[in-house]
Amino acid sequence: MRKAFVLTASFFLLSFFSCKDDKDTQVPSVVILNPVENSEYEVLGQVFVKANVYDNEVVESVQVSLISDDSRNKVLPSVDLKVGQKDYLLEYTFEISDSLLSTGRYYLQIEAFDGENRTSSFRYINIRGMNKEQMGVFVTCSDDLTADLYFDQNQFVFQRIHQFGKQYQGAIFNRFNQEFWFLPKNNNEIEMYDPVKGSATFSKVFNSNFPNSFGTIKKDNRDVRFTVADIGVKGFNQNQNENYTYLTPATKKVESLGVGELANVVEEVDRNGGNRFLIVLNKSTGASLRARNIFSDVVDIQFIDDESALVFCNTAQGGKGMLFNINTTALQTNLFSCDSIREVIKTNVGDFVISTKSTIQIYRPTGNGNLVNYLTIRDAVLAYDDLNNQVYVGFGTQLRVYNYRQISAVRSISMPNKIVGINVKFNQF
Repeated sequence: MRKAFVLTASFFLLSFFSCKDDKDTQVPSVVILNPVENSEYEVLGQVFVKANVYDNEVVESVQVSLISDDSRNKVLPSVDLKVGQKDYLLEYTFEISDSLLSTGRYYLQIEAFDGENRTSSFRYINIRGMNKEQMGVFVTCSDDLTADLYFDQNQFVFQRIHQFGKQYQGAIFNRFNQEFWFLPKNNNEIEMYDPVKGSATFSKVFNSNFPNSFGTIKKDNRDVRFTVADIGVKGFNQNQNENYTYLTPATKKVESLGVGELANVVEEVDRNGGNRFLIVLNKSTGASLRARNIFSDVVDIQFIDDESALVFCNTAQGGKGMLFNINTTALQTNLFSCDSIREVIKTNVGDFVISTKSTIQIYRPTGNGNLVNYLTIRDAVLAYDDLNNQVYVGFGTQLRVYNYRQISAVRSISMPNKIVGINVKFNQF
C-alpha cells in the first residue's frame, strides 16, 4: 500500500512539473519595419504597415490599431489578422478613413498574441488632418410652446436666428455639414438648420419601422449620429445614410445611450418597471453583444476610454456613479455619490463636469475618486468648448462662461427666456 502511494505521489509530482514546464512564458516579438518613425500622412491617405512577428511556438493573431497620442484612444477600428505561423511577415495597408481627424501626433500599435502571451510594439506617425476653430455658440431658449435659437459669432452678442415651432428635446452641431440639428419634443423628426443659408427643413430621417418619438440625440467623434426612442436606437453616418439599427424586444424599452468609439451601450428596461440591463451594442451593426443587470435609473453613459464607461444614475437617495467594463460587463458600483444628476459633460483632459439639482461638481477618473465642488449653481445646462477649454453654464436666463477649473466667470449675459440647450459651433478646415 505504501509503495502504491509513493508511486502515485511520484506520478502526480512528475505530471505537475511536466505541466509546469509546458507552460509558454515567452512572449512573441514584434519588429516594425514600416512606417518610418514620425512619417507624415494626410487624412484619407494610406499607410503601409510592415513588421516581423515571431514566437517560439506559434503566433495566433495580430492586431493593428491607430491611436491618438493626446487622448490615448483608438481613432479607427482595429484590424485583427489570424496568423497561425511561428514566423510571420505582416504586410498590411490601411486607409486613414476618418475625414474629421485633427492634425496631430498618432501612433500605430501592433499587438501579437500566441495563445497565452501578448506583446506590442509602437511607431509614431504625424497626420495632417482637419484644423479646428470656434465659429460661435448656439443657445436655445424655450417657453412652454416654442424654442428660439440664438447665435453668437465670438462677440458674445446673441441674436435670434430662428424659431422652432415645437419644444426642445435635444440638439447637436453637425461639423460635417455645419448644421444645427434640433430634436423636437414628442416627435420623430429632426429639424436641420443651416445658419449660413438661414433656412431649415424637416426631414424624417428614420423610416416607418421606427415611429416612436426620439428621446435624445448623440454623436461620436466621427459625427455619426445616434438617435434614441423607447423602442431602440437608430444611427446614420456623415452622409445621412442609415447604417445602424437596434430594436429592443416588445416587452422592453430603451432609456439611455452611451456612444463609444468601439461600441455603444444602452440602458434597457422592462416596460412593467422591472429589470434593468446595460446592453453592449456592436458599433457597426447595432447587434447586441453582451448584457449586465443594473438596479438604478441611468441618467447618462459617458465613455472614459475604449473599454470603460461611466454610468451616471439617480436613486431615491440622490445621484451616483458606476464604472462599467464593456468587454467583461464588470460593474463597479458607488464610485461616488452626489445630489440628483441633471446633465454630464466630458472635458478634453478626461474630467467629467456634473450638473446636479444643487451644485456643479467635477469627477476625475485619475484622481482619488472624490467629487470636487466647482460651482454652486442649481440644475445647470452645460456645454464644453474643447478648443479653448471653457465650460458654458446656463441657469434660468443666465449664461456664463468659465475657464475650466476657475470659479470666476470670464463672460456672462442674460438671455430673453429660459436656457434649455447650449452647443458650440466649430469649423473644420
